[in-house]
Amino acid sequence: MAKQESLVKIRGTIGDLSFSKHRERGYEVRMKGGVDRARIMSDPNFERTRENMSEFASATQMAKVIRLQLNNLSRGVADKSFRNRLVSTVYRIQKADTVSPRGQRTFRPENSGQLKGLEINGASSLRFMFGGDLPTAYDRSSGEVTLNIPEFNPREKVTLLEGATHVQFTLAAVEQALDMDDLPRPEVQHSSYIPLIGVHQAETIQVNLPPATDKVVYILVGISTYQEANGAFYPLKNNPHNALTIVDVDLP
Repeated sequence: MAKQESLVKIRGTIGDLSFSKHRERGYEVRMKGGVDRARIMSDPNFERTRENMSEFASATQMAKVIRLQLNNLSRGVADKSFRNRLVSTVYRIQKADTVSPRGQRTFRPENSGQLKGLEINGASSLRFMFGGDLPTAYDRSSGEVTLNIPEFNPREKVTLLEGATHVQFTLAAVEQALDMDDLPRPEVQHSSYIPLIGVHQAETIQVNLPPATDKVVYILVGISTYQEANGAFYPLKNNPHNALTIVDVDLP
């Protein structure tokens, strides 16, 4: 088995490559059949394998950029599979690059619409937590992003979790970053704390991005559950169902 020395930190298989993490040796990669890394990196017969390794390392790095951008939002929401699911999605986006040669395909902004619908928490979703429409709108010229929360009865539209007394919606938007040198953070706004009794009146929340940006914009919507005690709101403990979704990817 050869020790992996690149940026790839992933577990699983891609083609004829098997990635794993040893408790003492760290991340490792091996070929089916036990071919060592020196041969993989030099033998002409493994050219396609080297191309896959190069592109997967690039996908891992781009996924890290996205994770860092969303870190403050995803903390407490992302499940353990998020990193791997994001890398897989970025890898698919790279393969949509029809300009670069194999082994050098990159994450091109015009293909990033495939991120739409990505769940930060694979164990939940907006649709699971809320049975209504949550339309968003983005005005690129002004930079205004809005979320329209309709009038609804929580007893009919919200998944009621044991111990929860309130829910809160989140709207976030951020310009796409392609590397670590320019890492804008999301603009975030929350709804009111909405009691899980009675009818909630329609509510609109808004964030503002730089006007007339020429970058791709990610728009995210989330829903979280809380328990009220003595006028304070506490996140529901041991709750695997808070949801955060990339609901739109707006291309310039």
